[in-house]
Amino acid sequence: MSMAGESQTPQGGRRRPIKRARQISACLLLLFFTFLPVSAQGETVLQVGVYQNSPTLFIDSSGNAAGLFVDLLEEVARQENWQLNYLEGHFHDLLHQLQSGELDLLPALAYSRERETLIDFTFETVIVNWAQLYSQREHSLTSVLDLAGKIIGVKAGDIHFHALKKMTEAFNISCRFFEAEDYEMVFEMAQANHADFALVNRLYGSKNKRIFGLIETPVIFNPIEMRYGATKGAQIEVIGKLDNALITFKNDQNSVYYKALNRWFVVDAPTSIPRWLIFSLYGGIGITLFLLATVLLFRRQVYNRTRQLRETNRNLREQIIERQRAQQDLQNYASIVEASSDGMALFDTDHRHILTNSAYLTALGKGQRALSKTPLSGVLGERFFTEELAEPISNCLQGQVVTVQSRPHQGLAIDRYWNLTLSPFYGGCADPTGYVLNIRDVTEQVELQNRWKNAQKMEAIGMLAGGVAHDLNNILSGLVSYPDMLLIGKTAADPLTKPLQTIKKSGERAAAIVQDLLTLARRGIGTTRPVNLHTVISDFVLSPEHDDMVRKAAGVEYRHMLSPNLPNIQGSAIHLTKLLMNLFTNAVEAMPKGGLLTISATVVSLAREQSGYESIPAGEYVRLSVGDTGIGMQSSELGRVFEPFYSSKVMGRSGTGLGMAVVWGVLKDHNGFVDISSTPGKGSEISCYFPVTEATLPEIEPSDLHRHRGAGEKILVIDDLEEQQSLAAAILENLGYQAETASTGQEAVRKCRHREYDLLILDMILGGDMDGYATYQEILRFRPGQKAIIASGFSESGRVRETQMLGAGQYIKKPYTVEVLARAIHQELARPTSSASMPQPRSAESDPESIRIY
Repeated sequence: MSMAGESQTPQGGRRRPIKRARQISACLLLLFFTFLPVSAQGETVLQVGVYQNSPTLFIDSSGNAAGLFVDLLEEVARQENWQLNYLEGHFHDLLHQLQSGELDLLPALAYSRERETLIDFTFETVIVNWAQLYSQREHSLTSVLDLAGKIIGVKAGDIHFHALKKMTEAFNISCRFFEAEDYEMVFEMAQANHADFALVNRLYGSKNKRIFGLIETPVIFNPIEMRYGATKGAQIEVIGKLDNALITFKNDQNSVYYKALNRWFVVDAPTSIPRWLIFSLYGGIGITLFLLATVLLFRRQVYNRTRQLRETNRNLREQIIERQRAQQDLQNYASIVEASSDGMALFDTDHRHILTNSAYLTALGKGQRALSKTPLSGVLGERFFTEELAEPISNCLQGQVVTVQSRPHQGLAIDRYWNLTLSPFYGGCADPTGYVLNIRDVTEQVELQNRWKNAQKMEAIGMLAGGVAHDLNNILSGLVSYPDMLLIGKTAADPLTKPLQTIKKSGERAAAIVQDLLTLARRGIGTTRPVNLHTVISDFVLSPEHDDMVRKAAGVEYRHMLSPNLPNIQGSAIHLTKLLMNLFTNAVEAMPKGGLLTISATVVSLAREQSGYESIPAGEYVRLSVGDTGIGMQSSELGRVFEPFYSSKVMGRSGTGLGMAVVWGVLKDHNGFVDISSTPGKGSEISCYFPVTEATLPEIEPSDLHRHRGAGEKILVIDDLEEQQSLAAAILENLGYQAETASTGQEAVRKCRHREYDLLILDMILGGDMDGYATYQEILRFRPGQKAIIASGFSESGRVRETQMLGAGQYIKKPYTVEVLARAIHQELARPTSSASMPQPRSAESDPESIRIY
């Protein structure tokens, strides 16, 4: 290997040594030149691509192809009588030309299985290369993880570029790549600080790093084999001859292969004979033959030993490089494992800890305590290990990857959910020598999933409630409105007064149950107005319902703490009373042996978002809190507090389980939020937050049915139920109006074409193809300004508001009282006709003094 300074310029088949003899006759010369063209025609002409990749392949300063691959190729060309035509270009352009058949051969091409499907490669590898990152200055770069946020210069189409890109994507590393035409431009970008790092192969980098003032980093990856590539299926014979030549070259230490390696990669030359040995040798010539023989023998021993040492040193260097590479890989993997948010631990087959990361110790609450040789059961508990992990670990040690979701025992993160993944660890053996435990905290995902399931349950019950509410309210109209109508003019002494009031109250109770279902469906609030919680709570405390609950709750003491100047909120007093009643009932039932029940209402201002049972945005709220000193709740019960039909109390004594679900529905209809604090055995407190409004309380109009009687105005009742038509017509006639009825939208349109009506009482759900909105819209086409009010058994919906935008007036809910209907008709008739078609959505909420529908 002493030919580091040698160079050769073989010309392949283009130069043929010709020995001419002066004695050859003219005839022989003529014969020679006659057969010369035939010989030229037999030469193989190859189009060879050259790109800048010094020292393996490049165009030198004289414009000639040079490099390791060129030296070898020209030697083979000389032997095989090939003619080589070199074509210079960029790598990705030459690769494309090779695949399309415009080139015959491309040296210094990195081998990969993907490329082998498109290109024929030599079987023999010329040299092994790998990728390395370079930078202009010192960087704390220890692994690819440190490339996050950096700019990396790469060569377009480079196999190392694709390998690095896959690696960064696999580790979810965010970095930017600048693509250049060749490695020289990549180094120029790093030299000019346009890129933080430059990605090149190590052969090019080691030869050119000093030229560009760059230094190498410890990040080395993607070892590849550099070979010759040819167009697929076109140069099979050429590839075969190249393989044969490469095998021959590698087996001969004096071949062009080793000379080229010496020339381009400066391989150390063999140690020459020491000068003192030469002097000794020359001095020994004049002595005796015995000394000469001794010197010759010694020289032979030195030579053999030197060769052995050189071979040993070469093997040691390769082992050191391999060990450094393996050590770097291990450090990279260790950094990844240590940086993971998942807890990871390695165990032997006896379930003893071998290695752990910091996240694992944190998850177990061990701090930085070492767990080496500690059994897993001693950390997670014998019960948890036996019941939850024994069987999965047994399956894991048989080669399976097992995932378990569970909650740890023995006080370890008792409120947390874990995904435990068990993977077999082989350690270089055919059978598992242990297993890896990965702990991932999925508490947030599980809680979100549980809430989503609860929301689905609420939605399903809401759909059920919405579907039956209309029909039930129509049926209940007779139980509320007929007794109310018959009570007009009757005194308390009348024998029919009490039975009629009993029938009316029964209808109101049934309507309250329907209202609970509608509230649960979050469709129960038709109208909101400014309300003061101080008034709501005070009215509830003085109500018969409160007295009845207090009378049944033995041993319970009550404390009311109300701020005197509470701001108003936007809502419905009836529904807020129902919310308060359910919270009160829930607190009383939580204290079967007595205790203290506290109701408080205060104004709070949150400067930032508050987290608790649910996140509460910053803002000003009125907080309604109901607390008890009862049995309290476990953390597992908190997620199901507002679930329909769920109750931790005794069924039959605690109702149907809809109470807290109704609380949730009312709270969300008021754009409110809730927070819960509870301790088992000490009690609970539920706090409802309602946004504050600047609106003032409306004036309450006194009840006076005689003020709302009619004067013979014509009213058309549009309803699909005959019983509802008869009921409404009877009420209207008693109030002094002329009433007519229509069962469908088509019938109502037909009647309005032939007669003018002062007012329409419009149901939203009608038989046929036209609902209330479509019916009113059609009537307005030929009766602009037609007045109407909406009476429906369903809750106020988008369709109701669209009808009001057309010009319809108030919305009243079935079942309605005579006074509510009379007041709505009187107000609508008193409104100027010119504004009837203006979009003024309104609705009338039942007066709580005339009917209590919760």
